[in-house]
Amino acid sequence: MQSEVHRDLEKLSFLIGRWEGVGVTGYADMDEFQFGQEVEFSHDGGPFLGYRSRVWRLTADGSLDELWTSETGYWRCRPGPAEEPAPDTPSIHVEALITHPEGYTEMYLGTVFASRVELTTDAVLSTETGERVTAGKRLYGLFGEQRETLGYAWDMAARGHDLRSFMSAQLKQVS
Repeated sequence: MQSEVHRDLEKLSFLIGRWEGVGVTGYADMDEFQFGQEVEFSHDGGPFLGYRSRVWRLTADGSLDELWTSETGYWRCRPGPAEEPAPDTPSIHVEALITHPEGYTEMYLGTVFASRVELTTDAVLSTETGERVTAGKRLYGLFGEQRETLGYAWDMAARGHDLRSFMSAQLKQVS
């Protein structure tokens, strides 16, 4: 954990920094392709993380091509409940708001266990002309011998399709 982060962010501090790597995306009505990605989790001393992701298509030789999409948002840890929750109520440790230029915003609720975050959409809001996304699920976690790789998988329900695999990547932290 990083000592300079707000005390509410200790559980998420393993995400802080800039991460780069490659991944693959595809969907029921979209051909699969490889992409390059940059993800940044930042903080300014407040009880939240800033989040930004940019994704570029990769060319046949593996270099970055056109920007394909991006997303921005905020992640924050929820304080513990004032009273003990009911036994069948899942614990919620983190909230995330993620906005997309395709005209929709996702609100996620999730849990943090060591160096792993699981998020599920609580709500999705689309503009009149925005992408018709109805649900999402994301998993982020560190793995590797030194826990040096940030991997993630994103499942999405959109355009009339049920929840299914959409994007995944493996990212290395860069200075």
